[in-house]
Amino acid sequence: MCEPIVDLPEDAFPGAVPLATARGFARAAWQNEGHSLEQLAVFAAASGGEFDALEVAALLVISPRAAQHRLDLAVTLATRLPRTLAAVKAGRLDTYRASKIADATLPLSLEAAAIVEEEILDRVEDMPPVKLSRALRRIVARVNADALQALHEQRMAQRRVDNYPTEDGCSVLTVHGSAARVQVAAGRVDAIAHQLRDTGGADGRTMDQLRSDVALDLLAGKDFEHAKVIVQVTLPARAALGVDNTPGHLVGYGDIAAQHAVDLAYQTDATWRRILTEPATGRVLDVGRRRYTPPAALRDHIQASMPTCTGPGCVRPAAHCDLDHREPFPVGSTDEHNVHPACRSHHRGKTFGGWKIIKRAGILEWISPCGFHYPHTPEPITHPEPADAEPAPPF
Repeated sequence: MCEPIVDLPEDAFPGAVPLATARGFARAAWQNEGHSLEQLAVFAAASGGEFDALEVAALLVISPRAAQHRLDLAVTLATRLPRTLAAVKAGRLDTYRASKIADATLPLSLEAAAIVEEEILDRVEDMPPVKLSRALRRIVARVNADALQALHEQRMAQRRVDNYPTEDGCSVLTVHGSAARVQVAAGRVDAIAHQLRDTGGADGRTMDQLRSDVALDLLAGKDFEHAKVIVQVTLPARAALGVDNTPGHLVGYGDIAAQHAVDLAYQTDATWRRILTEPATGRVLDVGRRRYTPPAALRDHIQASMPTCTGPGCVRPAAHCDLDHREPFPVGSTDEHNVHPACRSHHRGKTFGGWKIIKRAGILEWISPCGFHYPHTPEPITHPEPADAEPAPPF
């Protein structure tokens, strides 16, 4: 049995020991996975045969498709991202997150990929996959903004629908396509499900059950009236003017290529919302809009400055979260310094589950019941401009 890599904070509670040990075993397993990938790369370099994936699939008792993916990842890490492979072998990250780095750097040169790798590895350990993907898109766009568009086009060329059975008489259907179209599709399913619930058509079904039934009804032939869905695209002023190719931001997804953002923003049904950001940092200063009546100003500002739930590892969009008081009202005030977005699960965890939130130097820090600390720093939604950049003309 492999030895766990146990790392406990000094002020950890006794109940944290089994959790830290479990995490230690996971990290030890990552080490083994790293060495396994290294050996697969050696095998691929020596063989290079058409049917290598079948050999690996049989040996590891996985599908040929999964085996090919492992072989491709092994070769990519060994030849293009040696520091990432070393991090996996050291137990710093798992192979799934390593595959995210490999995918994001695919359109880059070896030199550019090394720059991205060096920057992301400094902070990868505490990043769940979705946050890692968003951070990678931001770094890749800064290193080579054209690569983001190239990767988008490549992925769009690979769009598909997958259907596979589960063991319980059910199946899973996944649609891979444009992030904007998927957001609209998911929003429509959600809107219809809420409409059914609010008009007494739920028949005892939960919201998850309603969403599943609505999605299948839409695809299998049951008609619904069109539900209006609004997708927000933030388009940096300099990209809108064609001055540069600074990426845009799609709410609920993250950075998108500049041209993709321009195309979305100027569609006839697009929602234009002006978000004023500080050029030096890319963080939100103020929110305005050209269309639609705004909701409460405070909610609008908080949702823009903190785009997701502040809970550890959570990426639920702020628009779908509760506005939680760090210090309970009325002791704590209702303002931007004390209110933050929290999904219902994290909100309930703080209220009833023993989680605590403190604020240090303007940064929220969640403390688990076992004493683990998880600081939350919201990502900027636009790219900081270089100090010598010319200011963009106002709209």
